[in-house]
Amino acid sequence: MEVRPAESDDRDRIRAITRDSLQSSYSLSPQQIESILEQEFDDASLDDLLDDPDTTVLVVDETIDGTEAVYGFITVEVGTRATIRWLHVDPEARGRGIATALLGRVREEFVEKPIAASVLEDAVEGGEFLKGFGLKETDHDQILLGGEEFGVTMFAEGQGSETLTEPAVPIPESVTVDGVSRPVDRDDSVPGREAPFFTVYAAEGEQDAYGYFCSQCGSTNVSADGQDRLECGDCGNSHLADEWDDAYL
Repeated sequence: MEVRPAESDDRDRIRAITRDSLQSSYSLSPQQIESILEQEFDDASLDDLLDDPDTTVLVVDETIDGTEAVYGFITVEVGTRATIRWLHVDPEARGRGIATALLGRVREEFVEKPIAASVLEDAVEGGEFLKGFGLKETDHDQILLGGEEFGVTMFAEGQGSETLTEPAVPIPESVTVDGVSRPVDRDDSVPGREAPFFTVYAAEGEQDAYGYFCSQCGSTNVSADGQDRLECGDCGNSHLADEWDDAYL
C-alpha cells in the first residue's frame, strides 16, 4: 500500500471510486449522485482541486487480486486546521485499512495543525471512524451539493478528545488468558471509543496477536472479526477505525 499525492491521471479513478462509494453507502437517488459528481468531480473541478495551493489530495495505490490501482483518496483543506472535505474508499477494498492509512498520512503531514472533518449525517459509522482517532463531535451544519442541501456533523480535535485515547486502568506487563500468563505489548495499542486496546501475545517473541486487553475496564474478553473490529464483552468499548472505510465530507 502506498499513499501519495494525487495526479491528473488519477481523475477517472477518483470519480469512479466516489460513484461506487456513494451508491454503496447512502440512500441517494441516481440523480443526486450524478449531480454531486458533476459539481465536485468533473475534470475541471478536480483540476482546480489539484491546483489549489490550500488543498491537499492524497490517493492510495494498492494491489488487489493482482491489479494495482488507486483504491482510495482524501482531500484536505489546509488553513488554521487540516479539514477533511472528502474521503472515499472503493467498496471492494474496504477493511484493508486504506482510510486509516490516509488519515494517518494527513496527521504526519500536518502534525502542527488540528484535524477537522464534516460527516454526512447519514454516515453514522463515518463519525465512529473519526471518534476512533480522537476527534469529537462539535456542531451540525448544512452543505449544498448538486443543488441540494445535506445535513452534516462536524468533528474536530480539541479538549476532551483525550478520553478516547488514554487508558482508564493501568496496563500490566502480562495477563492470564485461557489459564496461561501472556505478555501485553504496552507500546502497541489500537484506538477505542472509550480507551485503547493493547495487544496480547501468546508468548514472548510472538508476532501475531493472541488477543487484546481493554484499558477501559481491564478485561481480556475482547472479540475481533475479520475487519479488525474490536469489542469488549465486559464494558462495551469498541474499535471501528478499520471497519468504516466509506465516504465522508
